[in-house]
Amino acid sequence: MRYLIRALKYLLYFAIIFVLMVGIIYLFSSQKAAGLSFVDLFKEGSLPKIMLFFVAVAALYPYLSFQKKELYLNGPFTNYAEMVDEVMKSLDYVPEKKEADCVTYVKRSAYARLTRMYEDRITFMTADNPVIVEGYRKDLLRILSLINHRVRQESREHEEA
Repeated sequence: MRYLIRALKYLLYFAIIFVLMVGIIYLFSSQKAAGLSFVDLFKEGSLPKIMLFFVAVAALYPYLSFQKKELYLNGPFTNYAEMVDEVMKSLDYVPEKKEADCVTYVKRSAYARLTRMYEDRITFMTADNPVIVEGYRKDLLRILSLINHRVRQESREHEEA
């Protein structure tokens, strides 16, 4: 169900962007013919093809943009919970929900959440090791990279001590 909701959100998002771009081109076009309407900008029969393209892209986008990744830690998640909180806070995320086996974070900024259509949630499923982390692919890679770096740095400090 979440996949379908994401696909519909992105379909709406792409449609709005498309209409805005074509509308701006139409408004600033220097060679407007008298009586030319917005729909006349498109070749006859091309609008259904454009719509089909947007539906296909919107259907694929959530599959390509949202992932689950494994996070390997040197012990239980509870030992690293504070460090994960610090990393998430440094990336402008705040805890949304903390449960025994699941921790979720969302962006702090309402504007950032709106631009991502409120699909900014990062979820840590902490029941097992490796921890399963789910969210927007680009953010997920950045978060996991920072956490892995901090875990390695912490383990080196323990070895030196």
